[in-house]
Amino acid sequence: MMIEQNASASIPQDIADDADIALEQPDISRRRWLLPLSETGVGRSANTSTDTVEEPVAEVAELSAEQHLANAIRQCSKEGELLAISTLYDAPYSLTEEDVAQLETALKSDEFIDIAHLSLNGEDYFYSDEFMSDNFAQLQLLNRHADICTAIAGVVRFECETYPRPLKQSMLMSEPFQYTASEIEDALTLMKTHPDFQDIQQVLASNDAPYLFSNTLMSYGKARGLTEWIEVEQHENP
Repeated sequence: MMIEQNASASIPQDIADDADIALEQPDISRRRWLLPLSETGVGRSANTSTDTVEEPVAEVAELSAEQHLANAIRQCSKEGELLAISTLYDAPYSLTEEDVAQLETALKSDEFIDIAHLSLNGEDYFYSDEFMSDNFAQLQLLNRHADICTAIAGVVRFECETYPRPLKQSMLMSEPFQYTASEIEDALTLMKTHPDFQDIQQVLASNDAPYLFSNTLMSYGKARGLTEWIEVEQHENP
């Protein structure tokens, strides 16, 4: 303590006064550390200027209704879901038919080229092909929004039209449908007498494995030949 007292006592009074004044003054050279934060608003407290607080809010408000809808569709697609357009009639949206029609028209512009839609039983469903493939969207539509007969017919027609090939019946017991064998058999029995499903036919490979095809998209001969190749011949002639 004696050394400290003597040291301070040796400092002239005018220099000590200048030092006290310097301590009270801001260090200008250190202000540059805060510039990146003050310029971007990061780390600012709630009592900062009104302009910087309201700026991000203004940016969000600039989005159009169709942009908001497109973003909602993309978010659903990221989560593996389709967005049913009918949900826009309910709260919290509560849109009118005219509103929805205008939004659907707006989504057809080049700005929303990733937004695609599927229809089932008069209902439109939207998804973003940036986050969900067309195949997956089709399967999700049938799996989530169709009865078993419509789902089976839809996936069979999709296979015949897209690849084209008949559908192995046992595939309906796998993801995403996971129907049981008895559910499939019951559905196929109902479909035989229903006018909407008369194109769905069954064909057997030589090992009795059942496949399904649509006779409006594929002839019986082609379905029979592909069934035999897929089930038997490709394994005998690798």
